[in-house]
Amino acid sequence: MRETLELQKKAFIENGQPTYNQRIDSLKRCIALLETHDIQIVEALNEDYKNRSETEIMTSEVIQSIRNLNFTIKNLKKWMKPSRRPSSFMADLLGSKAVMQPSPLGTVGIIAPWNFPIGMVFYPTASVLAAGNRLMVKPSEFTPNTANLIKDAVGKYFDESEFAVFLGGPDVGAEFTALPLDHLLYTGSGAVAKKVVANAATNLVPTTLELGGKSPTIISSDADLKLAAKRIMFVKTLNAGQICLSPDYIMIKKGLEEKLITELQEVFKTFYPESNAGDYTSMVNDHHHQRMHDYLQDAKDKGAKIINLGEFDSSENNIVTTKVLLNVNDDMRVMKEEIFGPLLPVMVYEELSEAVDYVNQHDHPLGLYFFGNKKSEQNFVINNTRSGGVTINDAMFHLMQSRLPFGGVGPSGYGHYHGHEGFLNFSNLRAIYYQTNSDSLFGALRPPRSKPFEMLSKVMKKLS
Repeated sequence: MRETLELQKKAFIENGQPTYNQRIDSLKRCIALLETHDIQIVEALNEDYKNRSETEIMTSEVIQSIRNLNFTIKNLKKWMKPSRRPSSFMADLLGSKAVMQPSPLGTVGIIAPWNFPIGMVFYPTASVLAAGNRLMVKPSEFTPNTANLIKDAVGKYFDESEFAVFLGGPDVGAEFTALPLDHLLYTGSGAVAKKVVANAATNLVPTTLELGGKSPTIISSDADLKLAAKRIMFVKTLNAGQICLSPDYIMIKKGLEEKLITELQEVFKTFYPESNAGDYTSMVNDHHHQRMHDYLQDAKDKGAKIINLGEFDSSENNIVTTKVLLNVNDDMRVMKEEIFGPLLPVMVYEELSEAVDYVNQHDHPLGLYFFGNKKSEQNFVINNTRSGGVTINDAMFHLMQSRLPFGGVGPSGYGHYHGHEGFLNFSNLRAIYYQTNSDSLFGALRPPRSKPFEMLSKVMKKLS
């Protein structure tokens, strides 16, 4: 890995910053890679999972990645342009010029998770390559067939000095995070993130973290429960809830919980009739399948009521259909830890302020969702909570907005990718100042200082 990093650093110095056309070429090669390997991606993910929905793979892994790459291509010329800033001391009038120029950082490392092993490589790759960087990636060892496919496919379209992939488990990950990279993006758990940041700190490598957390869904008294159930269940059943932005728990106005559960049951049956059970994704492996059952047993032992929405659970195929949990409390593991699966706790509140207070008593989530039509309530939730992003009257859809940045806050991460902010995140925002040849003003700053310096000092206090 160190040899590859040195190769990339050497190529970066010898070849200089990639031009606009070179960056466009890199982005187009990513699209070609995805388009020519789409069938193999579906096959690899179905080898890694015991069952992974083909339509979900194509939509969330392949199409969304290509969509993001195309959006980046469309806007790159505008993003690359230096932005003019007014010079201080009115020096513009004398011929000076101040600009902010986005410049490449060098080599960026990406450690990708297993839940969207294609997407979580190529979503940020669009931002990294657009910013003119070289790239080193470590896919998750939990999806080994997909990781091997990524390595092989990247090798066909990129030289190792541009884009390199490294396979392996925690030992490789530890070595990877200790490299003197120019930036490191890690997506995963907060516990591992602490080790990643500690390793990166040995070389003062700046990091971007996307860590997830328990994304709350608050439902107000005037919400359309039928519509809310459809939108919540779409995201909660996507990849069987194995998404960092999946609704982790619901808080609903007291008295509406039974109606909501009825709607959730109807929606699940509509989404997954017996003839469509094969479209439901399994847990990624035996460990995570068992983890769901451990959560359920712990919740039952502590007084929770479990409502099954589906009837095709399978230990053989690691299938856990979506389950609603009532009578939950903070003593239960399912309320302490990010679920990352198809379990959906439901809590009730009397006043909206109670729901907001509950959210604020816990770590700031990656996403926050509110269903309700009163602008005053929407603003109350937005203005009195902290989260990475917010979607009103839906779940997760702020992620789908190409012109909005994606990232967390506090324990759910920091930094952004997607869109213009992603381009800036992986750029060095280089301040460049062109001084005027006129020396009448600035000569007064130099010794020996006399009355003109005193007058200029007074003026400088008032000038921006």
